[in-house]
This record gives sequence, structure tokens and C-alpha cells, in this order.
Amino acid sequence: MLKRIFFFLLSAQIYAQTVPVGIPDYSEERLRNQQLISGATHSFTIRPVSDSTHTRILPATILTSYNALAPMGWNDGALIPAKGLQTFLTAGVFLQYKALSLQLKPEVVLAENSAFETFSLQGAYRAPMLVLWNSTDIPERFGTSSYTRFRLGQSAIRLSSRSVSVGISTENLWWGPGFRNSLLMSNNAPGFLHGTFNSVKPLKTFLGSFEFQLIGGRLEGSGVQPIAADYIVNGINYLEPKSTDARYISALTINYQPRWIPGLFLGFSRSFHLYTSDMGSGLTDVFPFILPFEKKRVPFEDGKRRDQLASISSRWVFPASQVEIYGEIGWNDYPNSLIDWYLSLEHSRAYLFGMRKVFKQTPGKYVRLAIENTSMEMTADRIVRNNGPWYRHDFVRHGYTNEGQVLGAGIGPGSNLQTFDVAFVRPATVAGFTIERYAHNMDYFYDAFKTYDSKWVDVNFGGYYQRRIKQVALSAKLNFALIRNYQWVLDNVKLNTQIQLAATRYF
Repeated sequence: MLKRIFFFLLSAQIYAQTVPVGIPDYSEERLRNQQLISGATHSFTIRPVSDSTHTRILPATILTSYNALAPMGWNDGALIPAKGLQTFLTAGVFLQYKALSLQLKPEVVLAENSAFETFSLQGAYRAPMLVLWNSTDIPERFGTSSYTRFRLGQSAIRLSSRSVSVGISTENLWWGPGFRNSLLMSNNAPGFLHGTFNSVKPLKTFLGSFEFQLIGGRLEGSGVQPIAADYIVNGINYLEPKSTDARYISALTINYQPRWIPGLFLGFSRSFHLYTSDMGSGLTDVFPFILPFEKKRVPFEDGKRRDQLASISSRWVFPASQVEIYGEIGWNDYPNSLIDWYLSLEHSRAYLFGMRKVFKQTPGKYVRLAIENTSMEMTADRIVRNNGPWYRHDFVRHGYTNEGQVLGAGIGPGSNLQTFDVAFVRPATVAGFTIERYAHNMDYFYDAFKTYDSKWVDVNFGGYYQRRIKQVALSAKLNFALIRNYQWVLDNVKLNTQIQLAATRYF
């Protein structure tokens, strides 16, 4: 069977490089908008998407970001949350021989990483935050000096056919229909080393079309060491040192497009992660997502010392109205049985939903409206059955992170976000503005405070512009964050300014 697959891959015409997730030239944005105009043939919920071009030299990008007051922004891959100046550079090549391809696109990040006002450990509200810090690896600041990293970035080696691909990659992944957040997989953290078996275009059957991706990879820690004195409360040290092991992640996402309902896409994703020292060698240790969901049917699961998440999603595109609606709902814990799931559907639940609409004017010119709501805070079910914040659980005390950043929703555990975005798209330009309400870690707030008026909430507003001039794409963003009760300190009002400039050169 393996020989048949190998010869099929060698004999088939193949697809070329991929469009990197979050590329600043707005090429992904244009691809998704085009589906609202001409119809969707693929779900756009499993990225990166394949690019049928065959360029040898990949686009080179330089991006500079500046935060005046404190870290701002997410879904920026290799960049870190940092104050001050930060620069990102990438370039690469694509080589191909028959079904074998090599995409080499490394990344360099240089960050000033200046000091800023962080969470106060002197007040009466320390304990709930220490619990979170002990069970996640999400540092406020990445060390106390400048930050420099070189990574393989959006690189991959693949054996591919027209329909499927198998390979090894360090590319960023995005699973799900959201554009500001994704519950299980986004480009918020740097890409991680993983093996992948995935579709490169929808696989057609008599039931409809399917897309999928199966990965097994390695997650790393931030390397930022906690300060023991920060964890001492009334003479007691609450610091719980974390394992120094890397972590193994195994995940699967599947998307189904029913042949009888054009434009509808139904998705399912499941992810497991654990320390490599706890990993077994059996089939269900390497691919645990094949196990049942009900805990009563896997009584040995707790002994495996692994944490897991799952989500279901839908996206429905209506090209006649040039509209799409979508949603994703996920669970940070699993039910004991179907009855348990039925009775407590809201247990450990997070969700997002959104809508996008294109107002077409003339060919190549249109206005795109997008709204999205993401809710990561725990539900009222926590009163009778605490499951803890999203992206942390009992066994993996680094949480669901890679190199100190959450793999899923960039707003982080317990947070909520509402986004309103309008873009004016022309053949050579994109211009737009965004307004957002960002409520920080409401799970911590409800644990620490008994009054309502200390919620840390930002109002983010700003604009962006991108222009293509021959072989160069130039883009700029200017964002402001009006911050109320910064670091949950009552009446601590701040204004942060973020500026981003980027240039991409095509060859």
C-alpha cells in the first residue's frame, strides 16, 4: 500500500509552495474575499493554502513594529509581545524535483524588548495569578534584555501529488474559520517543527468534498525563568517548577463540504499534547485523536498525563449575497459520557462567531465588512464544576503554548474580543479601519475581585493601508489602545500606540 502511495505521488502533477499564514501583503485577505464574489471551492479553514505558482525565489519581507507603552497585538508568528522596536525579516527559495519539493523560508526577529509596567505582585490579588503562572508558560516579558531569534520559519520539505502531501514543516498553521482568533491553531505563536499529512485541494467523493490535516510535532518552552521571590506569599513559596522536557503535540482537523449544500463547510479539530518523558510508544500514544471522546470509554486516559482540546466549526458562503457566516465552538475538557455532555454542554466551552460581507462596486473594486466575537472566559458552570481557564489543565504545566505564546486564540485564557473591520479593496491597494473591545482575562478577574469596576478593558482602534507598486507591496498599520484599569488597577488609564511598517519584494 505504501509503495502505491509513493508511486502515485511521483507520477502526479504537483502543487507548488504555500501562501504563509498572516503574510502582510494581504494576499490571504484577497483570496478569502474572492470566495464571497465567485463562490468557495475550498473551506479556507485549513491554512496555509497551496499556491499553484512555481517561483524559485520566494518573496522577501521586512516588517518593523513599535509599541510605545506595552505589548499590543497577536497573530504575528515569530514576533513576541514586547514594548519598543521590533524587526522581522524573511526571505527564501523554492526548489522542486518531480513530486519532491523544498521550501526554505527562514525568519529572523530582533526585539528591543524594553521594560514596561507589569502585573503588581504586592497587592491582595496575587494568588489567582500565581495559579495561572504555575500552570502556563505565557510570560509577560521575554527576559530582561533585548531578544534575538533565528528560526526556519515557513519552511517545509514535502512529497506531494495534486491532492495530498506528506512532509516535515515548521510553518505556521491556522485551523478554523475565524480571522482574528482560532480556538485550537493560529499563527499567534512561532511555527513549530511537525510532520504533516494533509490535503492540498478538496478531495471529491459522492458525499461531497473533504479536506484534512494530520500533524505530530514538538513544542518548546519560552526559556523565561520565573523569579522565586514573586511567588512568596506570607513566607510560603508557591512556585512549582515546570518540567524542562519538550512536549509532543498530535492533532487532526477535518473539513467536510456536503455536495447537496453549496458553500457550507463543516469542520472538526482535536489536539493532544504532553511532555515527551510521559509519551508511550503505542499507536494511540502517537495518534491519540483516534480514541473515543467519552472518558468512561478510556479509563486509562488520566494515566497518560496528556491534555486535550477539541472544536467543531462551520462556515457558510453565499456568493449570491456575497456574504459568509461562520462559527467555532470548542471544549477544554471532555465529558464523562454523552449524557454528561448533554447535561453540561457549556462546561469548559469557548466560542467565536462572525460574518463577512462584500459590497461589490466594479470589477476588482469592493468594500469588505467583517465582524467577529470571541469568548474565552469560563461559563457559570464553573460554580459547580471548575475546569480552569482555557489552554491549561492538570498535566502539562506549560499549557497549550509554544515558545511562550498560546497556540490558539491570541487574546489568551479567559479573555473576550469583539471586532468590527471595514476594508476598501482595489486592484493595487487595500485600506481599512478596525475597532475592537478587548476584555483581558475575565477568569482571573472573577477569581480575584468582588466588585465590577476593575475590569481591564481596551478599546483598540486604528487603520491600515497596503499598496502594490510593481514587484513591491508596501503596508502600514497604526493602532491605538485606550486602556481602562491597566493590569486590573482601578482608574489606571493608559494609551498605547502601535505602528507597523512592512515591505514585501516579489521575484
